[in-house]
Amino acid sequence: MEQIQRRHTLSKNAYRGALGAALVVIAALACGSAPAETQTAPTAAPLVATIENPIELVPIPIFATATQVAELPAPVFTVAVIVDMHSEPVTREQAQTVIGEASKFLLPLASINLLMTDFVEDSDGGSTNDMASRYINSHAAVLPNGLVIFSFGEGGQAKLSGGYSYAISGPVGFKNAFVSPMTGAGQIYVAVVHFGHKYAACGYGNSDSAQSSTSLDGECRKQPGTACVQHNGYSMCSDSLGHLYASTPTYFISSTIVHELMHPFSPGADTDHYSTPECNTRMGYPEQFHDLQEDQYHNGLCPYVYEEFYRSFQP
Repeated sequence: MEQIQRRHTLSKNAYRGALGAALVVIAALACGSAPAETQTAPTAAPLVATIENPIELVPIPIFATATQVAELPAPVFTVAVIVDMHSEPVTREQAQTVIGEASKFLLPLASINLLMTDFVEDSDGGSTNDMASRYINSHAAVLPNGLVIFSFGEGGQAKLSGGYSYAISGPVGFKNAFVSPMTGAGQIYVAVVHFGHKYAACGYGNSDSAQSSTSLDGECRKQPGTACVQHNGYSMCSDSLGHLYASTPTYFISSTIVHELMHPFSPGADTDHYSTPECNTRMGYPEQFHDLQEDQYHNGLCPYVYEEFYRSFQP
């Protein structure tokens, strides 16, 4: 199948994602000891505040029934989860939990829910494109809007960076209700995500187990000698403990899912990351502006991307 690919790097120490319900946490962190790169500047309001006649924000329960989904006022972006069994195991419940959390991150920004409609384990190997194609070919009658593939990715790319995304052509006649401004209506959007990714990993030195009590090989935002602490079940940079991504073991993974699914709707590709010069210009921010908490709240993306996603819904 024809594939339109967009790859980018999600740094282990990138700052992205937060859900609207965590605004109290954001305020508390902002009042505390802020990292040096955080600046005070006007911030962008969530998209729902700028939409005329905004849709009532009703989140999907993590284990929603078809009746509950049908009764929701907001549009629903559906995803099937594919687990690459040659990478690492992920259970149906784990997948449903992080998709549900990702939906809570997305809803306040785009007035759109995210829902897992299928779960499969793929043991046939090959690339993530092969896995996506196998799923599409075997489920052509009822296809989701997107696929989330939990995998290390090609060449271990997702394991290294957290994730990447691309779009793949659906079968003849397929029309996605969410129409990317770059790819058109005939595409299914694919997010490849490393489920076991360690946010702000410390002391690993690119290995699977901790090798040091201080940061190695560019860890902790390239601050050598940063102390490592045990948090969320692994060794983490001590200066990252207050970040929203470190608040729960799944926070970073859920935010990565949102980030990757949104990229096919970001016309500027990597320049649509939060606080790039292009994003700051578009949003009217100061040239060198970067606010850690706003970055996290918007899942590492320029706020206007969520407006593009909202407008892409063409049922």
